[in-house]
Amino acid sequence: MSNKKLALFLFRIVVGVNFFMHGAVRILGDYSGFVSGMVNDFGDTFLLPISVKALAYVIPIVELIVGIILITGYKLRYGLILGFLLMAVLIFGMSLLQQWGVVGTQMLYALSLFFILYFQDDES
Repeated sequence: MSNKKLALFLFRIVVGVNFFMHGAVRILGDYSGFVSGMVNDFGDTFLLPISVKALAYVIPIVELIVGIILITGYKLRYGLILGFLLMAVLIFGMSLLQQWGVVGTQMLYALSLFFILYFQDDES
């Protein structure tokens, strides 16, 4: 395995563990606290509380799925697309709250997904 392929593989694993753990600690931890915290955070926005609540329940599940896909490499292209969609939703939400530091961090996640997709062989 070339250094380029090894680097991409290891980077994919690290990013995958990051996504996986984001979802896992929320689902296995205080899931309802995470959901109610999000509903509270978006209380002063135009978003309906029921839509925020529904999305808050879905986000950790999607994080977990993206993480598993990145770690295993199975259906990688679809997992990366799902990751990009998740990041778009998260960036929209944090921009709505004007949490620009968080948006910057989320852009790094999006950039990580970009690098994996861009440098991954087309067979994946």
